[in-house]
Amino acid sequence: MTRNWRRAAGLLVGAVTLTGVETAHAEVLRARAAQAVPDLGLTISVSSDNDGSVVLAATAGDLSVHKRVYVDGTYAVRIRRGSDEVVISATPGGTRVAAGGAVDELRSDAGRSFEARARRVRESLARSEAIQRFRQIAAALDDLEEATPEALGLRITGAVVAELAGDPAAARRLSRAMGRRHGANLRSVQTGSTCYDRYQAIVLTAARQLETCLGSFNPFNPIRNMCVFVWTLQVESAWFQFLACSSVPLR
Repeated sequence: MTRNWRRAAGLLVGAVTLTGVETAHAEVLRARAAQAVPDLGLTISVSSDNDGSVVLAATAGDLSVHKRVYVDGTYAVRIRRGSDEVVISATPGGTRVAAGGAVDELRSDAGRSFEARARRVRESLARSEAIQRFRQIAAALDDLEEATPEALGLRITGAVVAELAGDPAAARRLSRAMGRRHGANLRSVQTGSTCYDRYQAIVLTAARQLETCLGSFNPFNPIRNMCVFVWTLQVESAWFQFLACSSVPLR
């Protein structure tokens, strides 16, 4: 088990950052307007906070999502519906899930206990009404191919939640969708002259690394979640840093 963790970590060593903006801040986000998706009854906004994070807030009826993302891609997201609340947070060391009164940490040093913890997380998420509703919203955004920064922030979280809930193809689907969108601009990506170019380059690099890592494991091997966790940090960091260095919407 430990050897498998090391193999996954070796395949995706370190989260890639956007060159030249590692210390970027997010003051430009203060002026962004909220995005509405009327068909889903959904409103999403992004803003900056004094601690240097980007904050995404979304509501759809009685569902609320609050996510805080930092420059290195570490994040914490709270998904709530009525009294039901799930909190997921991630660092390079692993992912922590608090749901149904239980807390489980899926860490790179978990060893043989990782599979049991992953199973408890799946069971907790399956019982959560907040998670079921959130997954419906995230899937609808995927179907609509919504690619604004606001919607993309929810779709990234939707992919990692789906993986934690037992969908072994969720992150790969989103990664490939993002790759198709940005791969069409490959010449611009190779030039890398703007924030958007560098953002695209990170997304494409993360996609290639995710494919390599996932290809090393059986689809039902829970250790493969390590690949998804690192990919998530990469694309969250890219999302943060693009917003922090440019007020131009993602195309």
